Amino acid sequence: MNISFWGAMLLMLLVAIVILIFPLLRVRQGQSLAYKTSNIKLHEEKIKELDIDLDEGRIELDEYKIARQELDRELLEDIPEESKETSSQHYTAKARKQPALALAIAVFLPALSLLIYAQLGMHADSEAQQQQQAMDAGNAAPSMDQMVARLESYLKENEGEFKDWVMLARSYKHLRRYAEAANAYKKAGSFETNPQLLLEHAEVLIMMNGQQFNEEAYELSRKALELAPDNVNAVWFAGMAEFQYGQFRKSLDYFTRLTAVAAQDANFAKSLRFYIAEARAKLIEAGEEVASMDELMPAAAPVAKMTSLQVSIDVSDEVRQKFAGNDVVFVYAKALTGPKMPLAAQRLTLADLPASVVLDDSMAMMEGMNISAFKQVVVSARVTKTGAAIAQSGDYIGKVTVNDVTSTADLSISIDSPVP
Repeated sequence: MNISFWGAMLLMLLVAIVILIFPLLRVRQGQSLAYKTSNIKLHEEKIKELDIDLDEGRIELDEYKIARQELDRELLEDIPEESKETSSQHYTAKARKQPALALAIAVFLPALSLLIYAQLGMHADSEAQQQQQAMDAGNAAPSMDQMVARLESYLKENEGEFKDWVMLARSYKHLRRYAEAANAYKKAGSFETNPQLLLEHAEVLIMMNGQQFNEEAYELSRKALELAPDNVNAVWFAGMAEFQYGQFRKSLDYFTRLTAVAAQDANFAKSLRFYIAEARAKLIEAGEEVASMDELMPAAAPVAKMTSLQVSIDVSDEVRQKFAGNDVVFVYAKALTGPKMPLAAQRLTLADLPASVVLDDSMAMMEGMNISAFKQVVVSARVTKTGAAIAQSGDYIGKVTVNDVTSTADLSISIDSPVP
């Protein structure tokens, strides 16, 4: 509440008081003076009538004088003072000595106004502040674009460290701003001994080039493989690079080194089988002898059953009324104890609910950080207006704890509790 508000409120109160009091004072004084003026006017009219009667001979002079004296006596009885001027002073003074109602208005009107404001205005103001705080809290979590803008601003004013430029490059990559990502990787400096960063740099160059290797991406992939010859990603990049450059024999050699990995991942196995078959066909077309597909990619051993959780999600009627149909709903599983990174997640909208989703090992964000790696997990469903991945005030959530992920019936979650 600022000074301008209080000043405006006091001014309006003062104007209201004046408007109410002034007519009261004017009415009392005006009525008294009007009474005095009417008596004098009547006296003068009677004197005029006597003068006319005297002039026309209807009364004698002696009768005129007696009647005139009688009229003067009557006037003196009606008016307490002895003259017009003193009579005016008397009635005016009498009005000013009785301002009781005006005083009551002047004192109690401001008091009553403040009391009403205390009961209603401050309550409304408090609610408005709470709503604003809730909105501020809802906007507290910055978006990826905002975080990138802050990091850009920081690096413009400061030289920046290696980790800062790598963070900016990865952020650009996430936002699909590949040209800027490639530039940030270059500004990070030398990372010739880090195969992961070499592959990340190669990947953004490939995306810039329509998902095709260029010379720089090819060289970065080759260096990564030299540093980490057993790294699955490095071997895959090398195989893809040789395949796109028409070096099908080399490509086939790299791809067949990944068959053991493919045995544990059905989706990867499907992609790998496609490229092995393509490379083999190109070699046969060129007249070269190539082993059979069964020899190049033996049938995979039965893959261990993937751990999955079937989750039914709904939302209470009270919570649904607080959100729009296109507001985001996150469904995710986290370890009960241990890392806070989601082990699996799905994204819906409020309009999709009620819904049933599956959380499984294929949704892991990092190798080894999947549902199967933890016996106890917490499965949550959260609705948010901001779409932020981090829970914040204003969101609503529902949770269920799973004590054994290997023997769990279908789960049911109701979104009904506010996020503190």
